[in-house]
Order: sequence, then structure tokens, then C-alpha cells
Amino acid sequence: MSPDDSPPLQRQVRVALAVAAVAAVSVAVWYVVFVRTRWGQELDDLAFEGRRAVSAATTQRTDRMLHAVTESSLFLLGGAIVLLALAQRRVRVAVVAGACMSCAVVTTEILKLRLLDRPSFGGVQGISHNSYPSGHATIGMVLSLGLVMVAPSAWRRPATLIAAMVATAFGTAVLASGWHRPSDSLGAAGVALAWFAAGHAVLLGLDARRPSTRGAADMDDAPMSRALLMGVAAAVVGFVVYAAVRSIGADGLHTVRYHAPYLLACAAIDVVAVAVVFLFAVLTAERARWRRDAQVVVVQVSTPS
Repeated sequence: MSPDDSPPLQRQVRVALAVAAVAAVSVAVWYVVFVRTRWGQELDDLAFEGRRAVSAATTQRTDRMLHAVTESSLFLLGGAIVLLALAQRRVRVAVVAGACMSCAVVTTEILKLRLLDRPSFGGVQGISHNSYPSGHATIGMVLSLGLVMVAPSAWRRPATLIAAMVATAFGTAVLASGWHRPSDSLGAAGVALAWFAAGHAVLLGLDARRPSTRGAADMDDAPMSRALLMGVAAAVVGFVVYAAVRSIGADGLHTVRYHAPYLLACAAIDVVAVAVVFLFAVLTAERARWRRDAQVVVVQVSTPS
């Protein structure tokens, strides 16, 4: 049995495809629960109305960040991620990363503007038109996952932390600025993960057919312990939740009735965003280590005894 056909690689392909399927199903589940049902819309709008607790200064900052994300800036940032992969001579990763980013954004726009609608229930307040899933939250997530996909092995862990911060910032900013409801950010995370997990499976298939040593893990690269992984994730979520609490105006907690649902929604968005980024980082790290181990096996087999 060659290294390229080994059970670990087959298992990684199955896991990647399973993650892609679960992410795609989650997009449908969030839509059915929070858009197609009366109680789901009411719950979503409670958190949406709670954003009024956010101070004007914080809203202005999030608005500036979101307005800075245009088609041109997306092209530049996405292009920079692709160029980072090309600088390492990882052409297949560059192509797959670019395709995943593009397909995820296009999928979100098609779902939001063409395929999905928002039924009207009497007594439910808020924006009447469909906003699911969020385009800006999708952009933040695809840039985060793209960075994780192309980051060299030595940079993977700091790149993952940066990616988690970016993903949570975009996911909560669209809610704080009143651009989207909480479920819109959750749907965006599902769309992005579905495409990137599928793209990861494609890379694994290419590894089996045409092995390459570029992007393989270093010899001293070991998996991060689960305790440390959970600790770092908790720290990221805690920081973002703390920032959300600090962003509330001096009288916000007393004058805004729905601040609690808003904070809970921010926490849920942060947890999902961090989980998506860290899950994809684990998948990417496993692929890099498998390629390193497969390279060692090939060298040992080819070395005469």
C-alpha cells in the first residue's frame, strides 16, 4: 500500500466531506428555525433590537469597518491570500483557496437575493426583507479560512488566532451596526465552512494523485493539546464578549430592554466563528502532518539498506 492510499488519508477525506455536509445542513437548519418560523423570527429580532444598547461610538467604528469592505477590498485581500500561497509555490492551494472564497461569496448572494425569502408573521417587528445569510460576515469568514488554508506550517497557530479574531469581529459587527440579524452571521459561517471543507477534500484527493512536499509540516510540528486549544478558544470568545459588554453605553443596560438577548447572540456568534476557524485549522494541520509523514516513509523506502 502506498502512502497516498493509506487509511489516514482516506479518513481525512471522509472527515472533510462530513464537515462540508454538516455545514451545508446547518445553513438550511438556521434558515428554517430563525426565518421560516414565527418564534424564530421573534427570537432573532429580540437580539437585533438589543443592539440599541451599543454606544454610538462603537456603532460608528463597526460601520466604518463594514463600509471599508467593498468588492475592491475583497479582491485585494483575497488576492493577497492567493499570492501568499503562490509565494510558497503551492499552486494547487492557491487555486482552491481562491475558488472557495469566490464560491462562498457568490453562494451567499444567490441564497440571499434569489433563492430564499422571508415570510411575514403578524406582530413580528423588524426588517421585512430577507437578509439571510450575511454577505459581510461571509467575507470575514472566507478571508479567515483562506488565511488558515495558505499559512505556512510555522505560521499556522498565529494565523489561526488572527483568523478567529477577524471572523468574530465581522460576525458581531454586522449585528452591532444593525446590518443583519444574528442568524445571518450563523448562516454565513456555514456557507464558508461548507466550501472550504469541500476544497480541503479536493486538496486531499490531489495529494493522493500527485504528491507534493510543499506546505508539509515541520518535523517538530505536533498537534496542539485539546486543553490548550479549548483554552485559547475560550480566551478569544471571552475577549470579544468583554469588548461587546464594554461597547454598551453608560445608560444602555438600564434603558434597553433587550440587551441580554443581544449579548447572548454575540456570544453565540463568537463561539460558532471560533469553532469554525479552529476546526478548519485542525483539518489543515492534519493534512500538513500527513504529508510530512508520507514524505518520510517514501525517503525510508527509497533509501537502500
